Amino acid sequence: MPNLRLIYFKMRALAEAAQLVLAATKTPYSYEMAWDYYGQPWSEAKGRPPFRQLPMLVVDNETEIAQSGAIVRYLAGLTGLQPEDPAQRGDVDAVFEASQEWFAPLNPTINFAVGDDFAAKREAQLPMLHLRLGDFERQLGRFEGPFFFGDSPYYCDFGVFHHVDLAHFFDGDLLSDYPKLRTFMSAVRGLDGVSTYLAKRPELIGVGSKPQLVIDGRPEPTGTAKA
Repeated sequence: MPNLRLIYFKMRALAEAAQLVLAATKTPYSYEMAWDYYGQPWSEAKGRPPFRQLPMLVVDNETEIAQSGAIVRYLAGLTGLQPEDPAQRGDVDAVFEASQEWFAPLNPTINFAVGDDFAAKREAQLPMLHLRLGDFERQLGRFEGPFFFGDSPYYCDFGVFHHVDLAHFFDGDLLSDYPKLRTFMSAVRGLDGVSTYLAKRPELIGVGSKPQLVIDGRPEPTGTAKA
């Protein structure tokens, strides 16, 4: 297994699906803040990654893989979380891409929006979120489950899990009308490596008012700066 270093920021967003894949397969890796990896503030270092943005996965301290989808697909191939059949692999990727379409504006809203701005964005997003939840509920009905393609997860499951998990900050009863999604979320949480990861990951608090991550017992503002 190569040495894996995941470089990102203080937020629960584009690096989350990758971390869930790594956790589910108990694959060792390090998570490093951008300013620690580059040894300088992000405002000075952002021209150094391949596409001027993060996350980035560094493999064996040599290869830099940018773009969150590319990172997850690489890790899926490395850890066996993608099917061998090309047609099914395309099907899996379609589910993953559907989850990625939720990134904006969901992730920025949860991690950064406050007050009236948060409330307005929440109300604007909920109708479209429910449309996609209906899509995912139907997709889960194609196989016995509890995952999208049967009794074992692929990388798409972790992309969906992250975004549905994040959307619960809008509505704790988000899945009241989606029984298959409720079962799916419980199944992902119940995976051995995932349950351990979820118990240890920094807690996201103050959503909608003062978003912070609790890192080593200390609340820190979400964002791309060290302090």
